[in-house]
Amino acid sequence: MQPTAEPEAGGRVLAPAVAEVATLVFLLLTVSALGILPWTKGFDLGVHSWVVAHRSAAVVSFAAALTSTASSAFAVPAVFVAALALTRGSLGPRLTRAALVTGVVGLGVLCRFGLSAVIARPRPPETDWAVAASGQSFPSGHTSDAILAAGVLAWLAAQRLRDRPVLRAALWVIAGTYVVAIAWTRVYLGVHWPTDVIGSIAFGTAWLCGALVARRTLLPGGRSGAEPTSAPD
Repeated sequence: MQPTAEPEAGGRVLAPAVAEVATLVFLLLTVSALGILPWTKGFDLGVHSWVVAHRSAAVVSFAAALTSTASSAFAVPAVFVAALALTRGSLGPRLTRAALVTGVVGLGVLCRFGLSAVIARPRPPETDWAVAASGQSFPSGHTSDAILAAGVLAWLAAQRLRDRPVLRAALWVIAGTYVVAIAWTRVYLGVHWPTDVIGSIAFGTAWLCGALVARRTLLPGGRSGAEPTSAPD
């Protein structure tokens, strides 16, 4: 069976537009996080205070377990292994593709870490933390790692489902739900302000869409060369 074409026509327009919007959102939240124009301060304080006042021990335990799956130490190797498993062909092209997509995630993690160090936004008061945390607050590392890894993993899997649009859509919904859940855990556990996780989602979205645009620019055919164009599953 000839697989249906990836919706490149819409994607070529959508990806740059989404990247631009996400970058703008991230920049606006960065300005607020730096204290230059702290227009989100009231929102952050209000949501944080309400969440801390309404936490329960059972939900804290669940949130702590869930948030542990989104560390870069877990996410980056998972992307590499998944890329090897989901790519067709001989070992050489599979390793090349795995290295490329893992590099996208790894570089995103490093960029987020650098931004966090430069912005140096303090976390919420330590007395409000339900779990241990380290580093600066904006953008949220766990949320950034989650969207980078989940986005790449969903994209890899979607390449194997070109002729199954319902499954592709379900895959993206699952990935998005996971990212939102991780973002929620960081706020619920009291270790991040709400705009930290919103900024991370914006950063990750911009990074992944930018990587997709770069891939299409460098590979005008829209394919990595690692997968056949007409072979059936």
